[in-house]
Amino acid sequence: MILRLDPSRPLVWRSPFSLQIGVDPVAVVLDEVDDGDARIIATLATGATRTALDRSATAAGVRPARVDELLQRLEPALLRGSRAITAPPERVAVRGAVDGRASVGRVLAEAGCTIVDGPASGTARAPAAQAAVIVSHHVADPLEHQTWLRRDIPHLPIVFGERAVTIGPLVVPGVSPCLACLEQQRADADPAWLAIGSQLWGRRAAAESGLTATLAALEALTMLRELAAGRGTSGTSIRLDVADDSRTVTQWAASARCGCRGLELSARASGTR
Repeated sequence: MILRLDPSRPLVWRSPFSLQIGVDPVAVVLDEVDDGDARIIATLATGATRTALDRSATAAGVRPARVDELLQRLEPALLRGSRAITAPPERVAVRGAVDGRASVGRVLAEAGCTIVDGPASGTARAPAAQAAVIVSHHVADPLEHQTWLRRDIPHLPIVFGERAVTIGPLVVPGVSPCLACLEQQRADADPAWLAIGSQLWGRRAAAESGLTATLAALEALTMLRELAAGRGTSGTSIRLDVADDSRTVTQWAASARCGCRGLELSARASGTR
């Protein structure tokens, strides 16, 4: 479960060492807040599992007993019930030979995910990933996509371009559109796309930076939480334009020519029922 302070309650400082959560009404007042306490509170403001919170506390030099005390004091200001946040999958592989991979892995780890490098098939010593994030430039890595698709493991592309980064769609094998579905639709819209895409492979994307990778990772984290909550099958991608700060949401459908959904789409394409 994700522990998170209710974002609807303002967090304000009464003095350099006294913090208040909520104004009308006041939910919590903490006095004698030191740097370690502030680190824990900042982690709770964004949301984290207890495991991730403990890691943050250890890094900040905060004793476990103090973490327990803070959680007890902050309990009235934590999200509860239907507004609580679902934790992301426990084990997530982050793949890709680009710099942004490290930033994505760091954000997911801070949210409580255990980052695994692969392979996709697990052993007793190295459990299998429950989901994968594939980070690349210009075009999604088709070999990575096929690897996770064959193993029936959900996977999510993050693709940096010239001036934007695109996150998604989250591919749930056999349920939502796969990346080949997207490529077929792009080729339908532009017959030259397949030739163009092959030339882009291996080229560095200008939009990649530490900031855009972090923003993309936060969007990916939301999608992974939706997956864990049983709602991650919408086939939605998000494009963040770093030039004008716009955010574009695109809904993708499965391609009737793709075999990723088995007999269902084949029957539709042939007109049978």
